Amino acid sequence: MMDGFIKAMSNSLNVKDVEVLNIREAGIVVRKNNPKNIKKFADILKDGIKVMVVDGAGQVGLYEDMALKGANQQNLVKLRENIAYYAPNSKLAVERWNSDESIDALIIWSHWAKVLGDKKAEFVSLKDDAVIYRSAEIAVTTNSQNKAIAQEFVKFVQSKEAQKVWIKWGWESK
Repeated sequence: MMDGFIKAMSNSLNVKDVEVLNIREAGIVVRKNNPKNIKKFADILKDGIKVMVVDGAGQVGLYEDMALKGANQQNLVKLRENIAYYAPNSKLAVERWNSDESIDALIIWSHWAKVLGDKKAEFVSLKDDAVIYRSAEIAVTTNSQNKAIAQEFVKFVQSKEAQKVWIKWGWESK
């Protein structure tokens, strides 16, 4: 996502000023108590598993990257057969998850499981199986009107105090 900002703000955002804050993993959100016993990526390729993917807003191609991580094209073919809904963004995916209990699994970033809450969902971490990571990044623009305050904010979101919040909401801290 930062690449988009760098391109759009090329006169005021220097790539050398970009700092990686933390990372998040992509995985699979399942229903409470994991009734379909989904523990790895291959489990959502089984017949009868209804999968929702987010195909927009920072997740374009995420499910494809995960399916093809082992260079097995059939994984993507089978996954596409099981996709019941393509959500245009994460917010709409959450709404659909809450309103359509026929969906068994949702491929999404880990922190969205926290948004859904542990009464409705569990996050299945894929680790080496098919996991993809993405970062949250930050930079102060070169034309900032309040550079000192902006730098203070950057330091705050990197602080030990702020890292506790990142972790609480499903991010992996430095």
